[in-house]
Amino acid sequence: MAQKKHSTGDPKYPIAYLIPLIGVLALIPLIVYMYKYEPGLTDYDWYSGPVSTIDFFLHAKTTWLYITFVGIIFLMVFMIFSDEIIPLWDKMLIPLLAYCGLCLLSLFASVNKHFSLTGIYAQFESVWMLLGYGLLVYFAFYVLNSEAAIKRLMPWFLGGITIMAVIGISQMLGRDILNLPFIQNLIFTDKSYLGQTQSTFEDNRVYLTLYNPNYVGYYVAMTVPLLIALLMHVKKLALRIFCGTLSVALLVTLFASQSRAGILALAATFLLMLLCMRKVFLKNWIITSSVIAIAIAGFIGANILSHNVLLSRMATMFDSEKETYALEGISCDEDVTFYYQGNELHITAEAREDGILAFNLTDQAGSPVAYVPGEGEMPYTITDPRFPFSFRQFVKDSFKGFQVITPKMEVVDGTEQMTTRDWTFSNQIFDGDKSYYYKGGGNSFFHVKKNHDGVAFLDQRYHLANGRGYIWSRTLPLLKKYFFLGSGPDTFIIAFPNDDIVGLYNSGHDGEAITRPHCMYLQIAVQTGVPSLIAFLVFFGWYILRSLKLYWNADYSGYLPKLGLGVLASVISYLILGITNDSCVAVAPIFFVLTGMGMGINYRLRKEQAK
Repeated sequence: MAQKKHSTGDPKYPIAYLIPLIGVLALIPLIVYMYKYEPGLTDYDWYSGPVSTIDFFLHAKTTWLYITFVGIIFLMVFMIFSDEIIPLWDKMLIPLLAYCGLCLLSLFASVNKHFSLTGIYAQFESVWMLLGYGLLVYFAFYVLNSEAAIKRLMPWFLGGITIMAVIGISQMLGRDILNLPFIQNLIFTDKSYLGQTQSTFEDNRVYLTLYNPNYVGYYVAMTVPLLIALLMHVKKLALRIFCGTLSVALLVTLFASQSRAGILALAATFLLMLLCMRKVFLKNWIITSSVIAIAIAGFIGANILSHNVLLSRMATMFDSEKETYALEGISCDEDVTFYYQGNELHITAEAREDGILAFNLTDQAGSPVAYVPGEGEMPYTITDPRFPFSFRQFVKDSFKGFQVITPKMEVVDGTEQMTTRDWTFSNQIFDGDKSYYYKGGGNSFFHVKKNHDGVAFLDQRYHLANGRGYIWSRTLPLLKKYFFLGSGPDTFIIAFPNDDIVGLYNSGHDGEAITRPHCMYLQIAVQTGVPSLIAFLVFFGWYILRSLKLYWNADYSGYLPKLGLGVLASVISYLILGITNDSCVAVAPIFFVLTGMGMGINYRLRKEQAK
């Protein structure tokens, strides 16, 4: 039984008090389970995705996280009112409370309260999940402020990390454990789908159980610093070998995931640990040198296995050369207008009595643009050199309209190739409405406007940071519209201009719905408002500054200082990765638990210093 609050010394936490954190750190990240659902976005004109879809990696994790949050609340009530553990408070929690409060307020300003309450397609990060993250921080701070509690938790966490490493190595070798028949039978709720689904990632690329290879970067960057801290602390040779081997396995999975940001974040935080623990690392220089050498060897090996993809992706990560796009825009209303290399092509089409469309093409001055009909079913070809287009009548099922075919030079397998794109329009969509509509996928029909708000620098660098330049360019202007309370939790896909068909096309996102901004900070600012982002940054900035002050000149003679620095490195790694990656229920809960653990360790160390 845990000690009463009037007792002295460290309380001995029963395993029951740690079960929620064991679940979040070790068990829930491993869950993969089939869930069929309807995204519910068909009411939006721009949505061209499926009416129903399947999720394997997020929904089941979300469900168990909600169960965990409820369990935490009951446990905290029991511990406090049964006089088991004194309620803790730290003024550093004030900005975290402000962040959670603003997230809750943003619900009332949401552009879609249903999705803010339940979570949205491919995300499932509702307002309750955001509040749950804050709860995880406090609960971890509440119960993980003693060496006894942390030491009882860590073996479970290490067990989860070990299973993840095994899965990662199997995926890197092309023998994915998740594809084993008995595992597949556990994962699939509808057995008719067995053998009909396949990974969207390349062979030998690691994604673990985390939905996307980018989140492998998050996971490894949070766990390896802890393993290094343990490696510097444990004395038994067997434990050192275990921690070292597990660290190497995780590094190999990181390299095989091709998460460039993960590699850079881990390198930066390893340097931080090296500086803070300089005396410890020098004392254990053989281990330090070995880890560095193995990490370099693992990187080289993963690069060879990926046929130099990893190194080439690293080299082009922040390529910022200016780009030009021949197709500058499309608009449609009374006519269809293509803006191409400074010129305008206006198109209208009228149905004749025989059902054949009669086309009228003019330029910006109103002068006719010449074209010739194709032979048989071949499209019409524009002979005006300003517009290297072709077009044709398009009839399918009940749809009657026309398609314009535009060229685009693209790099395919390292060589430039000319590709084409069909754009489909009609003015026969709605009774009594003769304006032109663009036909997207499925049943999406909408007017297209030429210009969308963007950032000039990024508008010339759509492919910056692997295509993030375009997304950031269209996301930053949203901050003006959603400055105070945001668009609502989990509504980024609705706030983003997914009707920007030309921007999506030029940036390589053609046919996609942009569900996330690929930047955690923009994600927070757009969905829950800029003030919530400020509160978030104040909280983590405060934690980092406090921690650096505590660990810069620490003697690292005990367990908690080493582990506390490892947690600090893990948190900083996650925050660095957040620049180019989003929050996701697959990894964010681990981050918030580690943050609470770091606060608990700092609390205990400051208390000991005060004595």
